[in-house]
Amino acid sequence: MQQIPLALDLVTPTSFEGFIGNENLLLKATLAEQAGGEGEAQVFIHGPPGSGKSHLAQAACYHAGMMGRPAAYWPLRQLGGQLAAASEQIDAFAMAVIDDVDAVVGQAEGEFLLFDLINRAREAEVPLLLTAARPPGELSVALPDLASRLVWGAVMAIHLPGDGEKIELLRTRAQDRGLEMPHATAQWMLARLPRDVGTLLEALDRLDRQSMIVKRRLTIPFVREVLAESY
Repeated sequence: MQQIPLALDLVTPTSFEGFIGNENLLLKATLAEQAGGEGEAQVFIHGPPGSGKSHLAQAACYHAGMMGRPAAYWPLRQLGGQLAAASEQIDAFAMAVIDDVDAVVGQAEGEFLLFDLINRAREAEVPLLLTAARPPGELSVALPDLASRLVWGAVMAIHLPGDGEKIELLRTRAQDRGLEMPHATAQWMLARLPRDVGTLLEALDRLDRQSMIVKRRLTIPFVREVLAESY
């Protein structure tokens, strides 16, 4: 996968298969088609914090890269100052992903640079994926031309998974790490921790590390002990 200088590496290979929620099947299929160069020229996805926007954004890059299509990933909350460089190099990629568009909303320079990037992506025929916490119509965009560009393509919402899907995710991810998580333990975590998937998986990371150190199973008492100071 190629990226402009200073752009962040993807933390780990992230796949569409790892994104749960039966109501998100059409969304995942749309992004997979786009990453493969056969779908929408522009897609705007939105969902609240913790809904998995960055997971999907990185999964699109990973999917494109696996198909031999160089992709660029720019998370604007961390790399907002690189929008100018991104615009200049957009035609070097087969796909571009702009994560957290709302990070530059209300900033005159940032809005103009994003407007310019969207125009250049369209001219260079580079598929563009944009993400934000809210749909374009609910963003307080000051630049009218940018507001119109944000809805050039498909606008799709991320559907939050149900409790049953979250429990199954925890148990499956634990199994992938060589751990057995009883159903009751997963239920306890869902009842006591913030319910977004990101927080639940971060908690699982902590349990995995501590379990390796003390050689204990993922019982409710052990999980309560490990997570007591954080939640």
